[in-house]
Amino acid sequence: MSDSKLVVHFAHANGFPSGSYRQLFSYLHDSVDVFALDKFSHNPKYPIDDNWHNPVAELIDYVESASKGPVVAIGHSFGGVISYIACCKRPDLFCGLIMLDPPLITGLARHVFRFAKKNTLINKVTPAKKTSIRKERWHKDEDLVAYFSARALFKNMDKRCIEDYIDSVTHLKENERRLIFQRDIEANIFRTIPHNLPDYYGQLECPASLITARYTDVCVPRLRNRFLKANPTIQHKEVGQGAHMFPLEHPKLVAHTINDTLKEWGMIL
Repeated sequence: MSDSKLVVHFAHANGFPSGSYRQLFSYLHDSVDVFALDKFSHNPKYPIDDNWHNPVAELIDYVESASKGPVVAIGHSFGGVISYIACCKRPDLFCGLIMLDPPLITGLARHVFRFAKKNTLINKVTPAKKTSIRKERWHKDEDLVAYFSARALFKNMDKRCIEDYIDSVTHLKENERRLIFQRDIEANIFRTIPHNLPDYYGQLECPASLITARYTDVCVPRLRNRFLKANPTIQHKEVGQGAHMFPLEHPKLVAHTINDTLKEWGMIL
């Protein structure tokens, strides 16, 4: 990382290793230097736990060990939530926060999720059940771009992003491509989504922005508005295209929105 550049830590969405976002990173301003942990919650030192305390600790420890000074925290979905909590807990490590369509469990939903996490209902209110039985192996000659493109979550993604995702989330072993983001960990991340966000309200010290997709079904108004009201220093921006996976659907547009935000804060020219 260069001392002359603005240093950014990027935290990925659940199931999408940081390499999946190479296209987004390529469109960030030349003065931005990105570093990212490849996969959260795969280090046995930080096993996934309720309300994501350990992923937050993993993020904090990684940033503290890898950076020389305060960084901007950017995160998509799961990564946005743990970035927010990390910024609240360790304001000395961060000089800015950008959350990309995070799942914000607020209001009545907090009580629903707290109850659901005590039984199997959590498998129905999150994608955990589908994730726990997802395919893990493919023949080395199978067209994985076609395979993933046919699935609802990926259907609107930029083909280059799907290729980067495949390259990041699988590896070749013998005659197979195998999933390396463990599906049980991915499912358990969904099952432990924080219902305690109010514990951190009022603790954010750095400039912050919440960027949502126009057609999101995750960071919807009834959930994010409560969060924004409780964190009045957070700006809200809406990107005019895409759904929850918009950083991989419209990487250039989202990167330019990030660049504009950093310019507004006077962090890049």
